[in-house]
Amino acid sequence: MEALVAAKPVINVAALCGSLRKGSFNRSLLRSAIAISKESIKGMNIEYIDISPIPFLNIDLEVDGAFPPPVDSFRRKIAAADSFLFASPEYNFSVTGEVELTWCESLKHIFLQDNHCNHPCF
Repeated sequence: MEALVAAKPVINVAALCGSLRKGSFNRSLLRSAIAISKESIKGMNIEYIDISPIPFLNIDLEVDGAFPPPVDSFRRKIAAADSFLFASPEYNFSVTGEVELTWCESLKHIFLQDNHCNHPCF
């Protein structure tokens, strides 16, 4: 009789790049992290989430509680993540506007609980 082995949980990491430039060094860092994790870290799945198709925040694009398809896809991926990996240039002591996640305003319960970060962010 074969012994049942409990499946190890998979940690789903959402990787976000704060630069939209194809040749971005930050994007290269994320690609390297994904490749290294596949080779050496069992139980971790890092998914790069491309933010370039997401339009600027415009509440007029939300119709009857539905978001544009790229925004909806982005929000679902963020909601499914256990952790976040950010690679972004620094401008004026902060991340770029592309990473500010303004479309995720209604998902802030994912990031914050009692005003503290609810998920590991690196």
